[in-house]
Amino acid sequence: MDFRLTEEQLARRKEFAQVCKELEKDKPPGFVGIESIFHNDTNWGYYNQCRREFAKKGWTTLNWPAEYGGNGNMMDRVLLAEAMGYYDVPGIDGWGVSMLAPTLLATASKEIKDRFLPPIAAAEVHWCELWSEPNAGSDLAALTSTAIRQGNEFILNGQKIWTSGAHRSDWGFGVFKSDPAGRKHHNLTFLLMDMKTPGITIRPILYMNGMHVYNEVFLDNVRVPAENIVGQEHGGWTIVNTLAAFERSFIEIVMMTVRMFEDLVSHCNQTIRNGRPLSKDPVIRNRLAQAACELEAARAFSYHIADLQNRGEMALMDASGLKVFAGELAERLSFMATDILGPYGQVKLSRWAPLHGIWENQCQQQFGLTIASGTNEIQRNILAWYGLGLPRMK
Repeated sequence: MDFRLTEEQLARRKEFAQVCKELEKDKPPGFVGIESIFHNDTNWGYYNQCRREFAKKGWTTLNWPAEYGGNGNMMDRVLLAEAMGYYDVPGIDGWGVSMLAPTLLATASKEIKDRFLPPIAAAEVHWCELWSEPNAGSDLAALTSTAIRQGNEFILNGQKIWTSGAHRSDWGFGVFKSDPAGRKHHNLTFLLMDMKTPGITIRPILYMNGMHVYNEVFLDNVRVPAENIVGQEHGGWTIVNTLAAFERSFIEIVMMTVRMFEDLVSHCNQTIRNGRPLSKDPVIRNRLAQAACELEAARAFSYHIADLQNRGEMALMDASGLKVFAGELAERLSFMATDILGPYGQVKLSRWAPLHGIWENQCQQQFGLTIASGTNEIQRNILAWYGLGLPRMK
């Protein structure tokens, strides 16, 4: 790929950065990462402020068809995500805009697209993903929650888990077993549902630091209109695979990590220990240099995937590779940062907490990147089986 941006792309990149930098000024204290939007009402209000601004500028519909208000292309989406990550500014519904919308554009009927895309574009609804179950996560086809057709409705029963933001979402999309006796991968249906529908119960699953992002969702005879099907009845596995291709884009996470790393380097340059800056310690200097190289590799990897997608290629194997690399890099960097910061690196909500306690928070959360969106073990299997054509173990 050609790493040089066109003059138009450079101008767009500057515009995205300027807006995100301005929005950053309103960021609530303690806001770190997209998942912070769910934690309290203040953070949720900040997210809504940002996403209304993005919708007003038409940035929720980058790379959409013109008939649905689309503008720009895939590289515009990448450059916006880069700015959002660097300034840690929310504003794009990662489930509705980034995952569901392109899936609907690729697979849904005109009726479904006409009904659900305009509210997503206007940032009027927030979506959640009803995916994993207690015994079905990475092997999603093993799910047990059911959606049994009764006339013009599906009756849903079962449990979903690890549902990010379910407690604040307006609508949810999910996949359910619609033919309990059917063959695996051919017995699932993809449905859209109003999260206020009677029979839906949401219970929080708190992070170990108390943050509320994840939830359990219980479905007890929940009635969903059959017109809310995406694709064909029992054909949900095809929709799942399409959506998964849009789920794994990591430039925002990479750029957020780049910004945090830059702040860590500045801290090391300014902090004196044993009579000299931390950055002069050869061990610390070597560790920072190694991390800088790995971050630059992750950034180049992200641009490579964006370039493939901009040319109409799905880049599934590359996305799996970056998911493994970026997730494990974030873990290593978090552990390294708290080690360099010393005992104060484990302090939060205190004037003694270095860098506002960001790395203490990250150290507790980053392991989730190696689990969410398909564990890294599953990603390595995808790379081995489908990317390299290696045989499966018998």
